[in-house]
Amino acid sequence: MSSIGGLVHSINDCINRRNSARLRLLLQVNNSTTQEAVFAARNANPRWDPVAAANRLPEGWAEFLALFWACIVALQEGKRGEAYDKLVAALQPFIKVFREDSEDWVVPLMHSMVHNLRSVAQAADQELEAAGKPATRLGDCGDQLRKCFAVALQAPGNQGKRLAALDVVNVSIKTYFKLNTLRLCKNLTRTVVSRQFAPFELFPVSQRVTYKFYVGRLAVFDENFQEARESLEYALQHCHRGAVRNKAKILKYLVPVQLLLGRFPSAALVQQYQLQQYQPLMQAMRTGDMRLFDTTMDVQQFTFIQEGTYLLLEKLRLAVLRRLLKQVHAVHAVAEPGKATQIPLDWVLAALRCQTAAAPQQEEEMTMDEVECVCANLIYRKYVRGYISHKNKVMVVAKSEPFPPLASISFADG
Repeated sequence: MSSIGGLVHSINDCINRRNSARLRLLLQVNNSTTQEAVFAARNANPRWDPVAAANRLPEGWAEFLALFWACIVALQEGKRGEAYDKLVAALQPFIKVFREDSEDWVVPLMHSMVHNLRSVAQAADQELEAAGKPATRLGDCGDQLRKCFAVALQAPGNQGKRLAALDVVNVSIKTYFKLNTLRLCKNLTRTVVSRQFAPFELFPVSQRVTYKFYVGRLAVFDENFQEARESLEYALQHCHRGAVRNKAKILKYLVPVQLLLGRFPSAALVQQYQLQQYQPLMQAMRTGDMRLFDTTMDVQQFTFIQEGTYLLLEKLRLAVLRRLLKQVHAVHAVAEPGKATQIPLDWVLAALRCQTAAAPQQEEEMTMDEVECVCANLIYRKYVRGYISHKNKVMVVAKSEPFPPLASISFADG
């Protein structure tokens, strides 16, 4: 088992040699070496004082490590709220160390600190919730992360320190997703593309992949699906070859976005990453089968909600209706070639009634007014080029490209 004396010696050696790879691990709250050393010190002396143990470390580091080890003690005692408070107290001397060091070897150490803050904050909130109290620590964690981001962006003494910033951004965005405060992500993403931020390609590929994944998800919430596709595709293409679970996670958002834009994943991709839940929806889009679409959305509702894709997939409804209308248009063009561009609304009504017939959730048949509303929405969203003649009860579609590519569709609610 590790001793506190051995831990102090290792940390001193890392500081002297600028060994950030080793020290980064020793500064993680769940590191086994650190946990064992602190536990052994407490076991040997129940009144063990982290301050006295840290006094053998360089100035600045001593204050930081004393509070960091106090956090470890609180975690071992099951006092998660106290552990978070100790970690927040440790942040100020750590930022001072980060600011005053003239070299960029401290960048990985910042990564450990921001991940510590988030994980301990979540543990503290679980403790508060178990006691019937409001969970407040993760919200405070967002404030602490902003301090880390500010000092990383300033990069005092060495511009190489700016390479600490993207991981802070990633942890911050992940925190805001958990808190459902996505509006706070805007300032971060704007800063990433600004001149004061380090060139994106200089950051580790893992951090770039994480960032693009979250930016893609943010673009989905903003209904900017082209940007979402580009960001998620970047994340997928640069994701480590062996990171199958991460790729599957990216695809859970990328596939719905691609479907909205009219692009279908290959059968091999569906099989490799177990994306079979999307197959009925793709079939419905290909055939205009509204009954299949509604049944699938109903059966898979809980899964899609858990994955955060339900509302996104619901937007495929108009794409399925568009395919059905395209089929009605094709049949009508054969039946009445002289009026190929004038689709009778009663034909559309008949097709929709056939689709919804025998559907258990369908209590009433569609009316002509509802059909006109559906067709008007398809035109407004640019799924169809044309207009409705209310007087003649027909939908007049353009002679040239009446059904434009799905990529040109408007998804805005305005």
